Amino acid sequence: MSQISREPESTPLTASEVVPPAGGWNRSATATWQGWAYFGAVVMVLLGLFHAVLGLVALVDQQYFTFRTNSLLAIHDYAPWGWVHLIGGVAALAAGAGIVVGGHAWARILGVVVAGLSAVVNLGFLAATPVWSLLMIALDVVVIYALTVHGWEVDTRSE
Repeated sequence: MSQISREPESTPLTASEVVPPAGGWNRSATATWQGWAYFGAVVMVLLGLFHAVLGLVALVDQQYFTFRTNSLLAIHDYAPWGWVHLIGGVAALAAGAGIVVGGHAWARILGVVVAGLSAVVNLGFLAATPVWSLLMIALDVVVIYALTVHGWEVDTRSE
């Protein structure tokens, strides 16, 4: 059997024959997707507030977190976890405010990094507050999605 094709040879298209995709070659920002990015930024601000409050509670009232065995990564004390949550909360507040106020690229990058670290920290804090930690991890995933997929549209607004 022969492997010869019976199709006629095609010639390459010229520039005038190429049809651009719907919306043109360069995507333009839409208000709908900018809303997703702003939603992620507002959730980032709320996550920052939640982390800061949880950090303050861990620092001030260590009897608040009581369970039979201490299976946290910090062996005997909640103070390290309190400081981690407090510092992470302030960083999340700064990132969320930077996105909402100016749509800055540095704030989006910081937001994605802080949300990723927040998910890891809440994974370590899972034994103390399981429902709260799972809720925070889910919100972190929403923030990462909103800022990575739709964050570029906020940059086009600030130009």
